[in-house]
Parts: sequence; structure tokens; C-alpha cells
Amino acid sequence: MRSKITLAATLIATAFGLPAVSAQAQSMVAPMVTSGMYQPTYSAWDGFYVGAQGSLIGMKSHEIAPGILVGEQLLGDIGGSAGVFAGYRYQLSDWFVLGVDAEVNNVATQFEFNGAQNYGALKWDAAVRATLGYPVAPNVLAYGTVGYSWGHFDLSPSRGGTSTTFTAGGWQLGLGVDMMVTQNLMARLNATWTHYGVNTVPGGGTSEPSNSVVRAGLAWKF
Repeated sequence: MRSKITLAATLIATAFGLPAVSAQAQSMVAPMVTSGMYQPTYSAWDGFYVGAQGSLIGMKSHEIAPGILVGEQLLGDIGGSAGVFAGYRYQLSDWFVLGVDAEVNNVATQFEFNGAQNYGALKWDAAVRATLGYPVAPNVLAYGTVGYSWGHFDLSPSRGGTSTTFTAGGWQLGLGVDMMVTQNLMARLNATWTHYGVNTVPGGGTSEPSNSVVRAGLAWKF
């Protein structure tokens, strides 16, 4: 008789204890994570930005000038520039950020002929680019660019002071990294290569300039 009473009591205790044990077990199970959870409420890269930059420029030019140079002369120069840039970006997914970027710079270069004679210079340049970026971190974007650049050249010193200026355009390729220092402050470091094509110079001859540029800048993102 006693064993029957003990068995009945055990069954009753088990029945009443099951809900508590079940609830406790469920509370110990980790919550299920769905693809819709933990997504940022905004993209760090969406929106407009505008900033200022400084650049180091390595210039090269194939020059042919009748009466001044014999045959074709390869001239080089390393100078600098200061300018402004602006753009817009839109993040398509976790992997891709598309954008457009433009800049205008005041350039200080001087081609030297025979190590001393001032042959001419690039005075200003401007460019517009399409960008495709990959977020390597929530606040760091690596990107490539393809665009078109215009440069204004003055070769008057090589023509005895006669005004010889022209504006040339060419394709531009580049790579860069932007970093959001704060929610609105963006730091930039990039490099481009531009070829301005073969251009007929007023007064005779041809000029085929190209350059490699490294830029550092700061921008405000809206």
C-alpha cells in the first residue's frame, strides 16, 4: 500500500513540475537569430560629401616642338596641388557601394628642359569619376575609380614667351581608401593615373602629357 502511495505522489509531483522544468529549459536555449536581425539602421556611406585635399603629382610628357627640341623629348616633373572635391554614394548591399566623385585643383608644376630651362607647366586640372567600393570595415571603404580628367597646360616659356596654352582631356584610373573618422568626418587617401592623349600645340609641335597623383583629404558627409 505504501509503495502505491509513494508512486502516486511521485507521478503528481512530476506532472506539476513539468511546466516549470520546461519553461526553465526554454529560457536556457539561445534565441534564434534571423537574417533580419542586427542590421544597421543606416549606411555609413549613403549621402553627399564635400571636402578639401592636397596632392603630390608626378608629371611626364612626350614633347615635339620644331626649332626648340630635336626629335621627341621626354620631360618630367614632381609638383603639388590643392583643391576641393565632392560626391555622392549609395550602398547597394553589404558588398557594394556605388558613387560619383568630382574634383577641381590648382596645380603647381614646372617642366624643366636641360635641367634648368622652364619648358611649361600644368596650371589646373579637374575630373569626374565613377566609384565602386567594398566596405572592408563598418567605417572603412576600399574602392576603385574610372573617370575623365581635364588639364590646362601652359607651354609659353618654351616658345619664347608666346602664349601657348591648351586644355587636354583623358581617361583616368584610380584606387583609394576612405575612412569615417566620425559619423560626419571622412578622411581620404587615393591615387590616380591619367593620360591626356597626343595634343597639337598652338604654334607647332605636339604634347603628350600624363601624370600619377596621390591625394590626401578631409570631407564632411551630410
